[in-house]
Amino acid sequence: MRLKLSFFLAATTLWLNWMPLATAQEKPPLTVETTPANPVTIPVDSPAFVFSPGNWTGDNGRGGSLYRQTWNPGAYFRVSWSSTSANPTASLLLDTSSYDGTFGPPELTYNIDGLWTANVAAKKEINIAKLAGAGNHVLTVYFTTSEQRERWGSPGKSGKNVLRVAGLKTDAGAKAGTAVSGSKWMLEIGDSITEGSGAGEGRSDNLSSYSYFVGQAMQTQGFEYGVSACGWSGWLRRGDNPPGDVPAYYAVSGSTNGSGGVYDDGASRWNKLDGNNHSLLDKQGHLSAYGETGQEPAIITINYGTNDDFMKSNVSDVQASITQCLAALRRAAPDAYIFVMIPFEQFEVPQIKAGVLAHQVAHPQDRKVRIIDLGKSVGRSLDDNGYWGGVHPNMRGHAVFAARIVAEIQAALRDTPVPFQ
Repeated sequence: MRLKLSFFLAATTLWLNWMPLATAQEKPPLTVETTPANPVTIPVDSPAFVFSPGNWTGDNGRGGSLYRQTWNPGAYFRVSWSSTSANPTASLLLDTSSYDGTFGPPELTYNIDGLWTANVAAKKEINIAKLAGAGNHVLTVYFTTSEQRERWGSPGKSGKNVLRVAGLKTDAGAKAGTAVSGSKWMLEIGDSITEGSGAGEGRSDNLSSYSYFVGQAMQTQGFEYGVSACGWSGWLRRGDNPPGDVPAYYAVSGSTNGSGGVYDDGASRWNKLDGNNHSLLDKQGHLSAYGETGQEPAIITINYGTNDDFMKSNVSDVQASITQCLAALRRAAPDAYIFVMIPFEQFEVPQIKAGVLAHQVAHPQDRKVRIIDLGKSVGRSLDDNGYWGGVHPNMRGHAVFAARIVAEIQAALRDTPVPFQ
């Protein structure tokens, strides 16, 4: 009996000594609660952003911290940053509050570190695909196309059909970089052909247009570029779907034999960014990339005349518009090379050549105005069998024309041309 009792007491003691250890081992491990790190948003006024010159306005004139906006297909911007994450994320933030359902949203194409994503519809937040790896990143976004309506706006009121950029949201720990910008810039002016209507093998796409190809070529020479183009527009014709809310480029009426006439500033857009009281001129009356002084373009190209011909504009007023516009552009960009293009299908040739010649006669010291004429064979090719497209060239046509335009520009930059004869 004593043996049994001793065994029982020993067993009980062993169990009692073991129980706290077992209980402690069964307790769940302690956890430390952590708060996820907040993403980093890079605002549009950060040095990380650079916007195409002559295209953008903001919440404070041509600047501000809340947004930048443009109505111009062909406009672009770059933003640079660095990330420590092996699996970084980024999303483009847009303000789409003006989209009222009466038009489809603008379309974008973007390039992240050399990898492309095309035909992206504008929406409030666009997640950037193909972003990978820690380190430095550069995102370039192109405004490729939009419906030709509701883009210009009115005094005190923005257009509805615009691209409005509010910033870039990146992963936690990311740091904004400093975007690199070209030291000079080129302004490319024109109509739906310059805009890229129908250029992308049936679809509208500025990245298939000569203006994009020329701009990209000039970027290799240290230039930025701004495309300012509008379908249906001309020297005298209003732009966007008729009746059109975008003013003519340089409105003149009442001329005689290509001279004289009355200029209408309210009906002209050469010196304006949009209809919402945003001027393209600085306080000295010079064309300006971003609104400051000393930001005049080094090169201006103008491709107008097609719609003036189609819409039967007064030929005398077209010629007067060209001559007077060249004088205005020279005052606003004293040192720029100005290239007046003969439309690819050879529209308004006598008026364009006479208008340029009249400017040269009146300003013999101005040796930086030149005509670019790709020739009658180009016009015939567009009319004949469609190999290069039609009134709106296809991508093949745009590429060929761009190569020739770049050659003309480069030749002029190497050797100041003589006045047109």
